[in-house]
Amino acid sequence: MLTMHVLAHSFDGPNIYNNREAFFLAVDGLPEGQEVQIRKSYHRWQTRCATNSVWSDWSGEFASAEEALASLAQN
Repeated sequence: MLTMHVLAHSFDGPNIYNNREAFFLAVDGLPEGQEVQIRKSYHRWQTRCATNSVWSDWSGEFASAEEALASLAQN
């Protein structure tokens, strides 16, 4: 089962603990030697994959991080 954990947040306002939004995530539950990251960029979510530390380009246009994760589970 694939899951995500947050690597970075953005925030709005003077208090960094309020109004936070995750924009960069890592995917857990992958086979050894594989990594996936999910990011929000220009109001869309994208993924990139690595095998043995060789990264692909960012790709995809997803409405949410959950939709991006679900697309990975289908492949």
